[in-house]
Amino acid sequence: MISKEYLDKFKKLYKDKYDITLTDEEATELANHFLNMMEVLIKPKQKRSRSIQNNNVSEERSTYATDRL
Repeated sequence: MISKEYLDKFKKLYKDKYDITLTDEEATELANHFLNMMEVLIKPKQKRSRSIQNNNVSEERSTYATDRL
């Protein structure tokens, strides 16, 4: 659930950008859609960066091990 404060901010941003005044119900629906979309876009990047970090650690360890020989 979006707080009233954030809902009002979203309505203002929407009004400023599109010159359309939203009801609370419309703003809630659009804000929830926006937040869901952002969650989908952001989560895969977080997983990918973790796997990249894990690969770097493995490479560093294998390089370290071969450098010591």
